Amino acid sequence: MKISRKISAEEFYELRASVEWKNVLVSELSIALDNSMYVIGIYENDTLIAMGRMVGDKVFKGLLTDIIVSPDYQNKGYGKIVVTELLKLAQENMQDGDLMCIEAAPTNGNIPFYIKCGMKHKPEEQEGVYIWLKK
Repeated sequence: MKISRKISAEEFYELRASVEWKNVLVSELSIALDNSMYVIGIYENDTLIAMGRMVGDKVFKGLLTDIIVSPDYQNKGYGKIVVTELLKLAQENMQDGDLMCIEAAPTNGNIPFYIKCGMKHKPEEQEGVYIWLKK
């Protein structure tokens, strides 16, 4: 297993296709990657098997998105590694005393997954999950 902070748009496209997400153009994925705060990819034998991105303003807000694990590798901890690495990158790049809210918009009943990653769920205040990072 290798963790990388950079993936190609073509790899992103293939991983999306593996989980049957909406078909989009590789050029659009390239733009999305270029405009991400952070990207994490996990490789097994030079094949991208899991990934995630964080988008936001790098100061107050971040959003976890495109957390994808290839079907053959799901339920083996790779998604949690992706989320943990993204949160770690955000925290490492914060200034001392900063407070940043990281959110996610889970689908398909994934709220328990994000809670296992250390995030909180308070549906009475906000639907979705979030975590405040402080350095």
